[in-house]
Amino acid sequence: MAYARFGSDSDVYVYADTSGGYTCERCPAIGQAFHCSSATEMVTHLLAHRAKGQLVPDDAIGDLQREMD
Repeated sequence: MAYARFGSDSDVYVYADTSGGYTCERCPAIGQAFHCSSATEMVTHLLAHRAKGQLVPDDAIGDLQREMD
């Protein structure tokens, strides 16, 4: 499942990895894929993107936060 895809409203492509956890593909923060094991870690990662002025859709963060509950 993709939480965010590259586009006019998103600088990130984030999905639930089929091997487990979550991936921020071609992550603009590190120049390669960022992998983590929990929704909490990915939310923290996406908030860091926002802090750098990068676009992250609200829905992506909201969907991941619901998975944390």
